[in-house]
Parts: sequence; structure tokens; C-alpha cells
Amino acid sequence: MATQANEGYELNLAEYWQIISRRRWIIIFCAITMGVFSGLLTWIKQPPPIYSSSAAIKIESSINVADLLLMGGRSRQYSDARTQLAIIESYAVMERVAQHLGIISSELSSEEIRANPNDMDEVLSLKDSINVAQDEESGLIQITATSRRPAFARNLAQAVADEFKIFNIEDKNRRIFEAKKFIQQQLIIVRERLKKAEENIGKYRQKYNLDFSTTDPELMARLISDLEQNYRQATAHLNDLRFAIAPLRKRINNGSWDYQAVTIAGKVSDYFDSLNKRLVDMALKRTELMTNYTDEHPQIQELRQQAQDILSTMVNELGKQIHLTQRRIASIEASIENTKKRFQGLPEQALEIQRMQRTVRINEELFDLLEKKYQEVLIKEAEKVQAVSLVRPAMLPTTRINPVNPSQSGLAGLILGLVLGLIIALVLEAMDSSVGTIEEVESYLGTPVVGFIPQLEHDEAIDLFKGVEGLAISGHQLERQIRLISHFSPPSTISEAYRSLRTNLLFSQEGTHQVILITSSTVKEGKSTIAANLSIALAQQGGRILLIDADMRKPMQHHTFGIKRDPGLSECLVGQYHWKDAVKRFSDIMLGDLGIDQALLTPGLDQLEVLTCGIVHASPPDLLAAPAMDTILKEAREEYDMVIIDMPPLLHTTDATVLASKVDGVLLVYNIGSVVRGALKRVQSNIESVGGKVVGIILNGVRGELSPDYTTYKMNRYYAYSYGSEEKLRGNAIQQVFIKIKRRILSMWSYMRSGSNQN
Repeated sequence: MATQANEGYELNLAEYWQIISRRRWIIIFCAITMGVFSGLLTWIKQPPPIYSSSAAIKIESSINVADLLLMGGRSRQYSDARTQLAIIESYAVMERVAQHLGIISSELSSEEIRANPNDMDEVLSLKDSINVAQDEESGLIQITATSRRPAFARNLAQAVADEFKIFNIEDKNRRIFEAKKFIQQQLIIVRERLKKAEENIGKYRQKYNLDFSTTDPELMARLISDLEQNYRQATAHLNDLRFAIAPLRKRINNGSWDYQAVTIAGKVSDYFDSLNKRLVDMALKRTELMTNYTDEHPQIQELRQQAQDILSTMVNELGKQIHLTQRRIASIEASIENTKKRFQGLPEQALEIQRMQRTVRINEELFDLLEKKYQEVLIKEAEKVQAVSLVRPAMLPTTRINPVNPSQSGLAGLILGLVLGLIIALVLEAMDSSVGTIEEVESYLGTPVVGFIPQLEHDEAIDLFKGVEGLAISGHQLERQIRLISHFSPPSTISEAYRSLRTNLLFSQEGTHQVILITSSTVKEGKSTIAANLSIALAQQGGRILLIDADMRKPMQHHTFGIKRDPGLSECLVGQYHWKDAVKRFSDIMLGDLGIDQALLTPGLDQLEVLTCGIVHASPPDLLAAPAMDTILKEAREEYDMVIIDMPPLLHTTDATVLASKVDGVLLVYNIGSVVRGALKRVQSNIESVGGKVVGIILNGVRGELSPDYTTYKMNRYYAYSYGSEEKLRGNAIQQVFIKIKRRILSMWSYMRSGSNQN
């Protein structure tokens, strides 16, 4: 136990090692617990796996001669690279990526996405998952995506590369894409209108059951059809003129002339064609001049001015033709109205059918026109500039980029647990207020230690009784053999310890101790077993011994010797029996559970008689304080050489204090480490306060690792038994391992509780 400071004694390395040896299970428990906990916690609390996938793209930089001459080219190239990196990570590209992956509906517009906070969060989260960097040596741009899902990381990196490629193409060919988008929208609208018009004709004919194969007014149809045909042609021509004048005006406003001819569907006028031809001739002439002159040459400048004049004239001519076409359309509309008035007498259903058919024809022609325009745009789109190319596609990642190593955490926890266990062991040693060594017990209580009983573990008991004929190695019989080890195994070390206790008791002091009371501080200290074995050891020496089981709370002696509980002491105290009639003799033991063979196994048991507890119906202290108890003790002194009384623990009951003054001496059983020194001192004081005398201390549960002075006695074999319990001893090896672990934990808890009780 802990070395006291008042002893003027410092611990040396050997004593530190003894502390570690005694508390090794605490240290091992802390180390294993911390190691397992650290490794398990690292494995359980490991961050979600993160996977990374990369795609590589190449951007073709456009070389401008003026930039190379004026700015050196290098800074411009560096600026362009930084701009492209910023564009890849921009919100516009991430928005397209989110729609590409299906995270956001592709039908939503950019304004609708920005108006929805959830959609904005999705886009920004994708932006946080992307990292873009340029390789300094190759110039390739690496697009790296990270995600908890490997497939999503690959898809995200590939989607960013694909969408940036499309974004770059659209940015460089924006006018073509805008025209394509407009025509696509118009195609959808016109297709729906055409479908609806055709459905209306079918429904109308079905409603009125009309058939115009023979009654159709041919004259009206022909005239109106011709007028409507002229109207459609004029309208289409007007749309072509309007479609051509806007880009032409934009070319004039830009001020950069490419001398390209103006392409318009249909014929405008002969004058417009001649102007267009002149513009083409000027383009050829400029090409010839550019081989010898620069853009600043007077002839080139003159051609540019002439081209401007021609384009302005062409705009005016287009405006004039638009005005004439509008007048022609108005005239055709008036003719259609007049023609309809001439045929007002026709059936109303026929006129309605004609109107519906006219709507269908108009939508068909408009749809055909849009299809034609759409094909033209597709041809121009095929000629678009592509500056971005995919060099390496994104691959499916197989390993995470944030691996965890539970074994390293477990090893660190194991080392930390060893340090923590060592600290706890030293703290518990410092706080341990129990007494353990012989010198500590004797110096603290002022009472000699008359014996120490080593412990015997279950598996060691099996080895001890194995091979002995008639002895069991399992079950209740094994438990009885262990409790009566002085009878069943006289040569054993534990039996020798009881004989040593007998000798020390008989020669400890002058005078005789004919009536001895055996008690303990608390439960589970083994005082009933010690009382039984001490009685057997005394009987084996030849004296007549009486063992009285006065523990009326949890009697054990009738179980130990396999005899009947009643009649017993309680019946004698209430006057139902004379105590001599209630005593169980050797014949009772042979006829009991022990049997003749086992009763005769070792000589001496015939000298032992047992007065069991009996059936208790009243308060035990009141029964023990009765005058009949004095009579029993007085008469027993005359009949027997020694009387051993088994009493309950003093900290839980007052039974022992009732008889303490009536006996010759009290033997106090102390199980190593079971109670703090203050409680042990209190028990001694209680006995002495009622006139009793503690003639000796019996140390039970002695183990070599508890105190260094026990190792010289080879007390390293131990057996744990409990006060008043009837444990079923199991022979299964695996179960014994768990029993050992349980006992170690209970032992550690007892030490910790002892330290807290002292505080």
C-alpha cells in the first residue's frame, strides 16, 4: 500500500516497480482502453471519403501582330490565361454545369435561378468543389473536382470541361447562336399554331359533317387563293427586307468594312443587285491592293469610303423597297376584302373552312421558311471557331485523397493510455488509505497479525484436487472442498497457513483464549471460511472444538459442513432446545451432504462439533443478548477445549459487539484492500469500547503483488470467495477468463472507492 510521508521514507526504483506491478491491471486497462478507443474513434469519426478527378484542356491563343509589337505579347498571353482560369470558375459556367448534371432544371432561365436561393446554393457549392490551375511547363489547364462520390467527381470535372468548351464557342460565335436560338423558339411557336389550326379544321368538319369535294365554290377558292398567295409572297418578301436591313445598318455603324456581299432571300431590285455587284468588285480590288499597300494607303481609304457610300445607298434602297412592299400588301388586303364581299351569299360553313385552310397554309409556309432559315444557321454554326480542346478526359477515382489510419491513432492512444494508467496508478497509490503489509497493520492497529491466508483461484483449486480420489473438480462439491481445504488438502500451502494461524493464536499471549469470536469489518472478507478451517486445524491437533455459527444474518456453516440448519442456536436461545441437543456432531456430518468417505478423509474432524444458526424469528442482537447465551458460553467452556464463534461483520451489524465482552478474545479478519484504514480502526474501537479485546488480525486474500513482504512467503496463489454467497463454480475455460476479468475490474473499483472514502 501507499508509503506514508511521516515515515521519512522515499520510494526507490524497486518500490516504483512494485507499485506498477500491483497496479498493472489498471495500467493495462487504461492502455488497452485508450488504444482501442482511439483507434475505434478514429475509424468511427473518420471524415467522409473525398475523391478527386481531373480533366485537362488546351486553349488556343489568338495571336495579334499589333499586340506582339506594342505590348510584347508575353504579358498579354499571361493576362489571357488568368482570364480563362477565372472564366472557368465563374458563376456563368457553374450555372451551366449544374443544369448539365441535372442538379438544376435545364428549363429555368438564369434570372429564375438567381431568384431561387436553393438553386444559388447548389451553383456556389459546385464552384467550391472546383479548382483550376495551369501547368507552367505545358500550358495545359487542369480542372480538378472533389466530391464524396467518385462518380460525381468525375462527372463534375468532365462537365466543367465540356461546358466551358461550349461557353467559349458560344462567346466567339454569339450572333450565330442568338439567331439560332430565336429561330428555334419561332419554330416551336409556329409548329404549335400549325398543329392547332389543323386540329380546328378536323373538329369543325366533324361537327358539321362537311364534305366540299363537289360543292366547294371553285371561283371563290381560286380568286381568294391567288390573292392570299400574293399576300404571303409579299409578306415573306417584306420579312426578308426587314431581316436584311438590320445587319446592314449594324455594319455601317461598326465602321469596319469587310467588303462582303449582302445576301437577301429573293430579289430586291435591279439597282440593288448592281450595288451588290460593285461591292464584290471592290472587295477583289482591295485584295489586290493589300498585296502592296497597307490599310492607310489612299487607294485603300478611297475604297473604304466608296464601300461606305454603297452600303448607305443599299440601306436606302432597302428602305424604299420596304415601303413599296408595304403598299403592295395593303392593296392585296383590300382586294381580299372586296372579293369576300362578292361571295357573301356562300354557305357560312364553307367560308369558315376556307378561313381555317388559309390559316393552315399560312402557318405551313411560315414553318417552311423558318426551317430553311434554321438550316442556313446550322451551316454557319458548323463553321464556328473552336479555341478549346479536351486533352485528357476525367477518369473515375479509385482512392480517396483524405485517408485515415486507425492503427496509428490506436498506437498513440496506447502510449497515452500507458502514461495515463501510470499516473492513475501513482495517484491511487498515494490516495490508498488501506493497509496491506504486516508492518502497516500491526503499527496502525497496535495488534499483532496472527495469520495471513493466501487466495486460491478456481483453476488452481481444480489443479489442487485433480487426481485425488473421491474429490470433485466442479460444482457445489468443489466449493465445499475449497471452503474446507484444511480437511480435504492438508498438505496444501493454504492449509499450512491455517496451521500457522492456529500456532500463532495459541502462543500469541499468556493465558488461554478458550472462547474466540471471529468477525470482520465488512462483507465478503472470508471470516466464515476462516472460522471453519481454524476450527478444523484446532481439531486436527487433538482438542475438542465447538464451532458456533452466530451469524444469524447470512449463516454459512451448515452449507460448509453439509448439515441441517435447525435446530440451532436460535432455537436454544428461545428455550426450545438445550444447546447440547442442538449440537451437530461427527455422526451428523457423516450422514449429511459430506458423506462418510469424505468425512473420514482426514483425521480430526471427529473432534469438531458444530452449533448451527437455526431458524431466526426475532432480532439477532436481542437473541444474542439473552441470558441463555451466557449460559451456553459458560457450559461450553467446561465441555470443550476451545470455542470458535462465527459472527456477522461489525460495520453492518451490532451482533459482534453484543458478545465481544463475553469472549476471551476477538480475531478480526481483514481482506487486503477491502476497507480503508479508518474503517478498520473504527471496528477495533467498537470492540474495545464494549469491553472486548482484539487479540489478533487475520489477513485474508493475500497476494504477492499487493505487498512486497508477501512475496517471500510465495503467496502468489489466491482464491476469491464472498461472504454469504453461493457462487456456482464453472469449469469452462472461456467462462473462467471472463470471471478473472470481472474480478480484476471489481478489484480496481474497490481501490478507487477506498481512495474516495478516505477523502
